[in-house]
Amino acid sequence: MGETFPMKGGDDAHSYSKNSRYQKLASDTVKEMIQEAVSEYLATESMSSRVTIADLGCSVGLNTFFAVQNLMEAVEAKWSSKNKLEFQVFFNDHSANDFNTLFTSLPPDRQYHAAGVPGSFHGRLFPCNSITVAYSSQSLHWLSKQPQGLHNEGRIHGSGAPEHVARAYSDQFEKDLGDFMSARAEEIVNGGLMFLLMPGTPEGVPQTELSAIFDYYGYTLMDLAKEGVVEKSAIDAFNLPIHIPTLEEMRKVIEKNGHFSIERIELINPKAGIEEALDAATVLVHMRAAMEGVFTAHFGASVVDKMFANVLPKAPQISHCFQALHNIHNQLFLVLTRK
Repeated sequence: MGETFPMKGGDDAHSYSKNSRYQKLASDTVKEMIQEAVSEYLATESMSSRVTIADLGCSVGLNTFFAVQNLMEAVEAKWSSKNKLEFQVFFNDHSANDFNTLFTSLPPDRQYHAAGVPGSFHGRLFPCNSITVAYSSQSLHWLSKQPQGLHNEGRIHGSGAPEHVARAYSDQFEKDLGDFMSARAEEIVNGGLMFLLMPGTPEGVPQTELSAIFDYYGYTLMDLAKEGVVEKSAIDAFNLPIHIPTLEEMRKVIEKNGHFSIERIELINPKAGIEEALDAATVLVHMRAAMEGVFTAHFGASVVDKMFANVLPKAPQISHCFQALHNIHNQLFLVLTRK
């Protein structure tokens, strides 16, 4: 599903590039942590004067360019040779991603060679031993496909679902993350680095802001079913291809893969830098830019338009939920070195 339904392209008011401010907040939170990790862990003996950076799941917008610039500056600070570094940056996402808008908005003063690499990051993308630093932000929680054969009555995702549903989601995530790790193990040079940033579920916490929004989408769809706008069976058959893992789920797959050392793994709270809880109405607009295509493919455009319109009046209730979750650490940050 992810191959077919990317983030909303273009550069208008409803595009992902204009509605990804909260994603940038998360990446800004780890900016200094990334710089410290490059300084401490990047093996310069494995580097040449040509450094290759890959942003995996780059989508569209300025966030990827900010992340790349931070990585470049960190590598340059680490480099002790008098020879100037030359940077090659690969921007990867599914083939349906709006690469035209992405490259139209490339910084005109960039100090790197840029190329797009279409394809799923759950498989191989680059030649062996070709990537110095890999980076992925707000992408790895997307599954390669919906968990199959589930009857998830009245729900559209796995958080808080019955045990067999939650297990199906976890199993699919473990497979997908395992495929991702195996592919990167072949592509990243020995001593190279990989940074992963994505939503996470704290142990013992049943809900995060993201899963709360999924709940309200589900409630709204069920309201539409009562009105006869959509069949309830269609809702029961729909499972968002998104899994918000725990720290231990991540650790388990990475250690099983065996090709990477975990230098840092933790849950952070990017909301700590803002005084008030997330604005629910703004988050709903952000989420539409990110997820409209997945809903439309299953329910059709007219149903999805009604769903997004009808969930907006619930923003005050969602905001109240966000207030209770404001201090929760729910972003996973990992620093991995290729053995």
